[in-house]
Amino acid sequence: MTTTLATAASVLGISRSQAYRLAATDAFPTPLIRAGTRIIVPVAGLLRLLLLETPAPAADDRRLDCGGEASVDATTAPPADYAHHRWRHHAEHQGDDE
Repeated sequence: MTTTLATAASVLGISRSQAYRLAATDAFPTPLIRAGTRIIVPVAGLLRLLLLETPAPAADDRRLDCGGEASVDATTAPPADYAHHRWRHHAEHQGDDE
């Protein structure tokens, strides 16, 4: 999988013009593929660069969330001041006198 240099710049937090300057001087921090005038960034190299800054998870820790606390989902009750105006069922509608 690959992405554009502009997208890679955004992920890395640098400007697009800075990314092109680094690519032109062969100083971009990940490997690049040049196809004619296009510059393509392999996602694997980008991920490798980003993952160097974070500690590796333990082998038995396969959770996506680190906290382990329950999150808000469909089974969570809405707040007390939540109004169902849009979905409220009205027993009487105007024009329903038939």
